[in-house]
Amino acid sequence: MAEEKQYQSLYRRYRPQGPDEVLGQEHVVRGLMGAVREGRLAHAFLFTGPRGTGKTSTARILAKMVNCEQGPTSEPCGICSQCIAIREGQHLDVVEIDAASHGGVDDARDLREKAPTAPVQGREKVYIIDEAQRLSREAFDALLKVFEEPPTGVRFVLATTEPHKMPATIVGRCQRFDFRRGGMEVIAEHLIRVAKEEGVALTEQAAQAMARESEGSFRDALSLLDQASVLGGASIDEDVIASLIGSGRTDVQHALADAVSVGDAKGMFEIINRLVQEGQDLRHVTSETLGHFRDLMLAKSAPDQAGVLDVSDDEAERLRAQTAKFSQAELARVIGLLLAAQTDMRWTTSPRLTLELALVRATIPETDAQPHALISRIERLERVAGIQPGDGGPPPAATTTESVASRDSAASQDSAASQDSAASQDLAASQDLAASQDLAASQEADVEAEVVASPVPVLGTGTSAIDVSAIRASWGSLVQHLRSGGKAVLPSFLEVATPAAFDGETLELAFPPDRRFGVTKVEERESELRAALRELFGIEPRIRCVVREAVAGIVVDEDPPLSEEEALARLRAELGAEPTTEGGS
Repeated sequence: MAEEKQYQSLYRRYRPQGPDEVLGQEHVVRGLMGAVREGRLAHAFLFTGPRGTGKTSTARILAKMVNCEQGPTSEPCGICSQCIAIREGQHLDVVEIDAASHGGVDDARDLREKAPTAPVQGREKVYIIDEAQRLSREAFDALLKVFEEPPTGVRFVLATTEPHKMPATIVGRCQRFDFRRGGMEVIAEHLIRVAKEEGVALTEQAAQAMARESEGSFRDALSLLDQASVLGGASIDEDVIASLIGSGRTDVQHALADAVSVGDAKGMFEIINRLVQEGQDLRHVTSETLGHFRDLMLAKSAPDQAGVLDVSDDEAERLRAQTAKFSQAELARVIGLLLAAQTDMRWTTSPRLTLELALVRATIPETDAQPHALISRIERLERVAGIQPGDGGPPPAATTTESVASRDSAASQDSAASQDSAASQDLAASQDLAASQDLAASQEADVEAEVVASPVPVLGTGTSAIDVSAIRASWGSLVQHLRSGGKAVLPSFLEVATPAAFDGETLELAFPPDRRFGVTKVEERESELRAALRELFGIEPRIRCVVREAVAGIVVDEDPPLSEEEALARLRAELGAEPTTEGGS
């Protein structure tokens, strides 16, 4: 019986075999090809970068360049006996060493003794040392001389993911090439191309999801495709990827950020519980949540600099839309809480509690005893009282008939008093003071009545059989539905709104503090929004728009210090006295 051929993983079958097949490392390939063409190829190289970015594959391609029967050449043929032997790992002069298991001083001495010997099969000997940072200090010392004065026809390639652990004496004798993480679009296109060659239908959304999960590693992405092809067969879509890697990471982070933006602690706890049930590592979840809020900070700070975000165009647009729900101070505060939680998780035995505590403080400022949260509560009270920042007190309320009559009476009394004796002036002044006190009391009563009549809604409360989180998760689809229906104004305002509560009859939408005008615009087009809700969700609730409360950042005194003349003038005006110097003048 014929021996059954062993299955070979996708990342091994589609390993790059030539310079033109190396993806995302054009700067490395261009440098090596130019050095070969000009005959200036160094004797030692240091390839650094994250896992799965092509360091070892590029080292093998370099070995083909110097040993190809057509070379040395910058474009090895790939079909000669030398190239085939290197591709199959059977070339006697291309030696790959795993420093993790052969990193001792004895192994280094053995390499130093064998290096000067003449090549057996090819033109040059190439030593590829993987995980070079795992070599011991004694091994580095043993190799130092051979790196400084290499034998003729010998080249070394050190590959490492931790270049900071390499001795400076070794790094200084190598040409260093830094490999970069693969871009999400590049990895997604590569996955679609490989899937097509394998006869698998792969959707673009599924390819992007796998590219995000791989974190820039081409090898990890191909391993995910290998697993997904077993799970989904000849067709791979987003559902297959979701069942493979759990909840979509991006969707989870957006849902968490939405819950924080509207103060929905219940929704936040539900998301964390779902992640725990899926078996997610909450330390990793914390890191991802921190990365998402960092992306929001970058998108908020530099909305026109798409290059700072390593995401697709659609995801970048989604991030920019979500940034409108936060201020810079709010994002900075949430990032600070998550950083503290990430630090605490190194020592705690309950990472879930640590993450939940940080998110509760981010969602409900009242639970945070830090000064930033205290400032946030003060701003909330000022907003309830109608006090604008920088004002000395509440603005005048709507003038009533009684207050107008009081002011007219006070004015007539003051006019009459100006024509009488000093005694009548004192009487009029006392009457005017009493009228002013009555007016102030009337204004305070008006403000209190207004506050009672218009209570501040409690966000994140009031849910029914129709889950507000489901509406929130499909809010992007609603906005897109309105746009496809020819609506232009309403979707632009709904993009920055977040469904905060739904009790079966009223849907509460929360707007960022700096988007107050969106409330009026949405209320004017409430009928259009209700019609869209009926078409998508089968509900037609009343719409209530509120402006959510901002979380304050660090208070910065922006007023410049007073000059000496201005300070003296203020003292004269407030104290009615002239300041004196030490000499009494």
